[in-house]
Amino acid sequence: MPHAIAALEHNTEGPDHHDQVDLQLLLKNKLQGVPHNHIPAVTLADILDQTPQALNLPNIPPDIQLPFFLYNRATIDRYASKPIKDEEKQSMEITRAIWFYRLDQTHHFQRFHDIMRWNTAIFVALLAQHSQSSDQSNSAYSEAGVLDRRRGTIDSYRPGRVTTPTHAPIPSAAIRFIKQYLAAVIEHHNTPTSCFAARESFILTWKTGPWELFTVFGGAQKKLLKNAMKKLSKEWEAELRVAESQLGRERYERKVGKFVGGVVPGKREMGVRAEEVKSEDGNVDMANPVLPERGEGEGNSGNGLLQALLAPYVPQTNEARGQDGKGVKRGATEVEGTLVTDVRSAIAALQTMEPRDILPVLIRLFPG
Repeated sequence: MPHAIAALEHNTEGPDHHDQVDLQLLLKNKLQGVPHNHIPAVTLADILDQTPQALNLPNIPPDIQLPFFLYNRATIDRYASKPIKDEEKQSMEITRAIWFYRLDQTHHFQRFHDIMRWNTAIFVALLAQHSQSSDQSNSAYSEAGVLDRRRGTIDSYRPGRVTTPTHAPIPSAAIRFIKQYLAAVIEHHNTPTSCFAARESFILTWKTGPWELFTVFGGAQKKLLKNAMKKLSKEWEAELRVAESQLGRERYERKVGKFVGGVVPGKREMGVRAEEVKSEDGNVDMANPVLPERGEGEGNSGNGLLQALLAPYVPQTNEARGQDGKGVKRGATEVEGTLVTDVRSAIAALQTMEPRDILPVLIRLFPG
């Protein structure tokens, strides 16, 4: 392929048939690892004609659009397409691209892989657990010397229950990390194209701070998690029905619907109505400058997409990527950062906290 690239760099008439075959393979290789339907299907014709479909990816921030991704794909692959905290090893822009293009199954905001679903379920359980502890601690100093069962009911649909905490406390900084991650997931689920603030804020916190998601589980732990998630799925379905009946549909959609399908499981009809989310006419088109059209006699020099595609790239094998034949990362045994709590305590929280404990906390912490 190097000969085709060299020829195209000096070709003012565009690629011939043989060059196009090479370019199609190069485009396919450079887009490898981006989940199907995460971005619009981009063809070589889109690259050559600089179509809006290739120039404006709706759920990708303006500065890391397709020209950036294609041009930097070799750099993105340097650590098996995994985000790295160390700025000297990996720039912030490359880290953001890995998160936003969903190249690593353990670091993204889409409720798709088991590990992501486990993280969100663990995090909402830990938040509820922490809230119960805080409520009980604060109420210890109330005038009557008894637990104040009214706390947290202003924004909720039912009074919270009070239990005796038996878990180790989680640092305040770790709680902030959890809240930021859940806010990012909620944003991705509800406004994937019109707002990136929560996701950008979380990635910055992840990159510059010590905290990490849960990414490594043993075989027995995975079995426990799968069983717990199966049980929670049924419990959440029942709890969401209770919430809807007590709040009414309009208040339910405003207070609860935004969580469903993002940070908590649930059927589509139990979430926000489709026409109110995932607008495809957000601010990406306005914020992302359109590359200039190729004029007569300009050859390939005026096509930024094609120039980015032509940047040198040697696709990695599955072995080099640390993946099995299905594109799933394997062999990871180390965690780069610090977990908010140990895995055993995290699973215990998931098994202990019930949806009726969790939902009032989510409503209170994420009112917008």
